[in-house]
Amino acid sequence: MINVLGLDIRIFDQVSVLEKAAYKTATTAFFIVVGMSLLASGYMGMMLFGSWLAAVPFALFFGFIQFSIFRIALITLLSKPLAEGKVEIDTPEIPVKQGIWNRLKTKSSKLRLASFLRLLFVGLIALTISFPLSSLLMLPKAMEIEADHRIELNQSNQNNKAAMNEIQHTHFPFLVFQELVSESSFKFLLILAVCFVYAPLVLVAKLRYNYKFEYLEKARQEMLKLVAIDYDETIEQCQYALNKDFPSNKKVLKDLSVYADAPINSIYKNETKHTIGNKVAFNQFIQSIE
Repeated sequence: MINVLGLDIRIFDQVSVLEKAAYKTATTAFFIVVGMSLLASGYMGMMLFGSWLAAVPFALFFGFIQFSIFRIALITLLSKPLAEGKVEIDTPEIPVKQGIWNRLKTKSSKLRLASFLRLLFVGLIALTISFPLSSLLMLPKAMEIEADHRIELNQSNQNNKAAMNEIQHTHFPFLVFQELVSESSFKFLLILAVCFVYAPLVLVAKLRYNYKFEYLEKARQEMLKLVAIDYDETIEQCQYALNKDFPSNKKVLKDLSVYADAPINSIYKNETKHTIGNKVAFNQFIQSIE
């Protein structure tokens, strides 16, 4: 169950009991939200179609979509970049007075688009769960609102049998939401449901930025080992191809400075110093490396 968030069980078994409990709590909260999603989607299907036969596939379809998006939002938090950031040298800070605008610019520069999108998508999921679920918890009131509206429509269409028949088989979920939102108890349930949906995201975010926990760093180190193995295999295959096609070549690829910062190459990442297309161009590129 724990690997639903993409956790590697081998690494997970190496962390402390406290850290294991924290990840299990986050996983449990995630499954609670999944259950809420299925229940809310099922009731929404019932409100739209008036049939449990239609509500069940509706719940499974939208529940799966919400489950997938929400799971991706959490999994992307439980990973670290392979390349470490630049090492900053500690220097004494000289207090400088900044205006409000400059302070806002400094704060906003630390915001990431990925974090904003994650909050946005989870917020949309929270809305699609909270409205139907809160209506379900206030089912008698929701049914009363729909029944009153149907009676009102029937009275205004007494001479139109076709319209009355259509009204009899039509449901009005968004009207129910609109009427219920004026109720203080409904607003409280909405806020409560939204908090429940955001709870796993908050828990996972705390796990990511808790420097006492070891899982993320251990996972990063394991991935770096795999990258290093893949790098070595690639260089060996390239060396074999180079020796085979260019017998006069005396250079060893592993010893060239262009590969010195493996497995995370950053020196030549954004530079193009060779032409791709034929063996001659490749040979010229190899010979040009010093």
